[in-house]
Amino acid sequence: MSCLRLNLVLQGTRPWRKPFPVPSFHTHFSISTTSEGDLYSNLLSKCAKASNLRHGTAIHAKFIKGSVSTPIYLHNHILNLYVKCGDLIDAHQLFDEMHHRNVVTWSAIIAGFVQQGFHDEALALFCRVKPDGFTFATVLTGLAALSDLNLGLQVHAQLVKSGHGDENCVGNSLVDMYMKNQRLADGFRAFQEMPQRDVSSWTQMAGGCLQCGEPGIALEVIAEMRKMGVRPNRFTLATAFNACATLSSLEEGKKLHGLRIKLGTEIDVCVVNALLDLYAKCGSMDAAWTVFQLMNDRSIISWTTMIMGCAQNGQAREALRIFDEMILEGIEPNNVTFICVLYACSQGGFVDEGWKYFSSMSNDHGISPGEDHYACMVNLLGQGGLIKEAEEFILAMPFKPGMLVWQTLLGACQLHGDIQTGKRAAEHAMNLDKKHPSSYVLLSNMFAGLNNWHGVGDLRELMETSDVKKIPGSSWIEDLR
Repeated sequence: MSCLRLNLVLQGTRPWRKPFPVPSFHTHFSISTTSEGDLYSNLLSKCAKASNLRHGTAIHAKFIKGSVSTPIYLHNHILNLYVKCGDLIDAHQLFDEMHHRNVVTWSAIIAGFVQQGFHDEALALFCRVKPDGFTFATVLTGLAALSDLNLGLQVHAQLVKSGHGDENCVGNSLVDMYMKNQRLADGFRAFQEMPQRDVSSWTQMAGGCLQCGEPGIALEVIAEMRKMGVRPNRFTLATAFNACATLSSLEEGKKLHGLRIKLGTEIDVCVVNALLDLYAKCGSMDAAWTVFQLMNDRSIISWTTMIMGCAQNGQAREALRIFDEMILEGIEPNNVTFICVLYACSQGGFVDEGWKYFSSMSNDHGISPGEDHYACMVNLLGQGGLIKEAEEFILAMPFKPGMLVWQTLLGACQLHGDIQTGKRAAEHAMNLDKKHPSSYVLLSNMFAGLNNWHGVGDLRELMETSDVKKIPGSSWIEDLR
């Protein structure tokens, strides 16, 4: 037994959990219609999700006996099972015995060690295998997904010692690790130290800038790439369109649209969706309609983008028409689509339609409404002056209402001057988060609108004594844009 595994044993990392029931082989799966590999893949995923270690190890035992071949993706499923169940001892043993490892393998084992607090052991495991360029690339990609900067810095140090830093795939993964951790300057430094940069390197750098909240810099990176003679691909264009959408830069977006046509880049639904989103966010709905109507392959994202674009640009009724057309074409909506539909109802003041779509979520599409959907309905009712109905709707929710729902009601009370309901909504919101300034600001604005300056003063004093800091305003609906 290795020192690492002995350390895991001493620290007790093999838990016992009461097994959850999983589907039997015969009840839910038919080998005649599903390949054996897919069957075991599905079973292992269910075991991992339910933390059902007993059934999972029984399947692993079947593999060990040799009754079925074990490709790397099934090994990864077993590894993931042990990690999800907290059994790092067996996870580590399986990892040691694997002859082939990919990025999924490394991501799973590192995630297991990191989530259990074994950062040093994760690094020791990595160093023990004498990593090559591929290993460095896969591990850094895994750490990027985990947003584990501390371990990433240590792996970077090992990379410098190893001499594998000149490899393109390693450089790309290193840049990705820094950008996923919001370390823009370090990401640029790693990018500039790469001896060669291909279109993937430039696109990843631009995408990282966008993730770090710097869309302008993302466009500068793409412009520099073109100066260097590197031809953009469809991922570059999608990143550029997203950056323009974030900046609401319509003119720059039109230039990039022209570039896409000039390059003759293969039509990709992700690129067209990004272009559609750009025009919608810039308020150019005629251009958005043209792009949408020319699309041969419309995904749920395409339809949802158009629904939201219409809702945000004063075309609420048109948004609902698009949704109804989507349903007629057999496209199944998701939870985000319904947020956009309910938002459109709120923008148009369509209370009856809002109730219809809200009910259809669970009745017709099997989607359980979440807090965002309830907030949309509260906003719809509140904007229409139905404050009492909105409060009753909240109190009847099947789960505990969150701060967003109560703040939405508070905003409606401010709009209609319902101070008593507003006080109750504010009390609920403040009980959920006493430090969040929005509840105080909304209530203060309501008091000010009613010339209740004594109440405004009391609230400001309460904010000061509670050390509540006012932050710049934003809208939760912006997250959907």
